Amino acid sequence: MDQEQKRRENLYRKFRELASSGEIPSNFDENDLVDIYDYANDSYDEAVQLQVIFAAVRYFPDSDELMQRRAYFLLENLSMSDSAISIAESHRNTGALWDLLVLRVKRPVGQDAADAMSDILNRYGDYDDETIIQLVTTFSELGLLDWLKEHKNLIQQRCMYKDTFLYELAQEVEEQGDYHFAIKLLDELTGMEPFNSTYWHMLSQEYLNVDDYENALGSIEYAVALNPDSASILTTKAQILFDMKKDTQEAYRMMREVVARDNEYTPSLFTLSAMLAIDGSEEESASLLEKYLAEHPAEREAVEHILKLGDSLRNLRVLRQYLPNSGMNSDEWTAWARGFYERGQWQSAADILLTWLYVKGMSDDWNILVESLYRQKRVGEIAQLYREYLLKIDDPQSTNISFMTYLLLILALLRAGQQGVAQNMAGYLLSVNVNIVDSLEQRMQLIGAQSIIRSMQDVLLGDEHVDIDSIDPFITSAVDGKTSGNDTVPE
Repeated sequence: MDQEQKRRENLYRKFRELASSGEIPSNFDENDLVDIYDYANDSYDEAVQLQVIFAAVRYFPDSDELMQRRAYFLLENLSMSDSAISIAESHRNTGALWDLLVLRVKRPVGQDAADAMSDILNRYGDYDDETIIQLVTTFSELGLLDWLKEHKNLIQQRCMYKDTFLYELAQEVEEQGDYHFAIKLLDELTGMEPFNSTYWHMLSQEYLNVDDYENALGSIEYAVALNPDSASILTTKAQILFDMKKDTQEAYRMMREVVARDNEYTPSLFTLSAMLAIDGSEEESASLLEKYLAEHPAEREAVEHILKLGDSLRNLRVLRQYLPNSGMNSDEWTAWARGFYERGQWQSAADILLTWLYVKGMSDDWNILVESLYRQKRVGEIAQLYREYLLKIDDPQSTNISFMTYLLLILALLRAGQQGVAQNMAGYLLSVNVNIVDSLEQRMQLIGAQSIIRSMQDVLLGDEHVDIDSIDPFITSAVDGKTSGNDTVPE
């Protein structure tokens, strides 16, 4: 960290300490507040940014730089575009930052956007750090990133801090998935700033994005040499060594050392956990994560890493401990499970929903729960849920169970040997009049479910020679790629 960066950090920390008392700090000049705001912005500290804005309004109401930051904060952090544009319009054509803000709010498209950006480039030069950041962001938001890449050298010449331009553009093109162009930019940046470990680290990660492990290793070696105590840099090096199978023992040594030194840096902890799991040491991996959870019971990412290990008994135990610390309500918990379901991670989805059901006595999404269990061959659990929960619900319609889920219940009950119950449920489905179903989607589901039930009469009547798989539509879904890993349909 250079002296200027240290100075800005010290200002930021001093301001934050004073602001935490509830007072608006008054012993900072205009330039100090600009530096504090920018440092807080880089640190994603919205609270300090807002406190700086309050201080600026009170002590430096005419400061153009602080007013610019106030307008951008309203737009980016509070989505108050009307307030931002009202400030910007009164300063239009007085600086690049103001004109860029107007464009970000008005969002011209196509040639109009290109002409507007060209006008700004022709009118202003000598872009400072903040202007460079907003310039790259505006190009991206207006869909002009390809134009920016094409004219990169021309624009770079107008930047007071060319390293900032390369850094911001590299981050933006990486988000767009253009890793090769990001490598080109970072290669230039490391040539310009060869003693900056952050830039070498970024270059290494871009090489990983294109599976170029040799160059990734070479780049991270430079970063380690420049900053040998960085947990993030050492973690990346360990990942590379492990993935290359070049020196896995060294990778383990590095990770254990980093975790022992600072177990608050979770990427190192999760990397070590993943390495252990890949090598078949699931118990040690889980133990590492559970130890961390004991000290950080609300850490959702640690729970998700445990879910990846694939042990439902462990999952349910950990999720039961996590639930009261999660701060999530029923809708949020169900949405969490739905995310796993949509990625085809049936076990995690099912275990999350089962936990809520076992603790709260209800489920907000029986459809996802039943399907996720069925796709894992957990038909016995489905039969148990039917007996212990679904049959005891006073108002079955309150469950919002779809007709396809009823079909899944029938198939699961048949596979679990509950033929009589399956017959009764099949009879109910066949008795439903399609014409009284309001939703077109539900009508189509009912027609499909009734058609499948009619084709499986022999199974329902107890013919052991009929293969259920031959009439199970969820096997087709699995073949089409909806399942993943060892999440398969019951046999």
